Amino acid sequence: YLYRQYPDAINHATKITEGRYPIHFAIESIESIIRRDNTAAAIDIVRFLLDCDPNQKLIQFEGWSLLRFACERIEDNDSNIETGIKVIKLLFDAHPEAIEDNRITRHLHRHHQQVQAFINTEIVYARQANDHRLMMTTDDHGQLPLHRALQYNVRL
Repeated sequence: YLYRQYPDAINHATKITEGRYPIHFAIESIESIIRRDNTAAAIDIVRFLLDCDPNQKLIQFEGWSLLRFACERIEDNDSNIETGIKVIKLLFDAHPEAIEDNRITRHLHRHHQQVQAFINTEIVYARQANDHRLMMTTDDHGQLPLHRALQYNVRL
């Protein structure tokens, strides 16, 4: 209801909280939402904000992408990690280029093991995708990596 009344509100950074946008508050609130046993709501709120405006994925806070912000904010405990990983995946799918930020991998050791595993896996794919020679080299069956990815329903 509020979004329909005030659609520009999602693009408004606050002054008191150093320029954070509503999506930053949604990411930070994951733990408190989970305490209320509503993990789907935490994911749905972030998804809703990303769907409202395609530029949401590009919002930064102090030079941090949303992906890095989420990795830093997901607490290192098992109580909220599944939901946290889902939100991180959602942010990654919205803006996969953000994973190439060296600041994410530089401090990766500080994060939950599942966050580390997700980032490490996706960074390998991102680096392969950026290697034009590798992406245009066919296998023994004449297939490019894109053919194999589509054949095996790999997330693109």
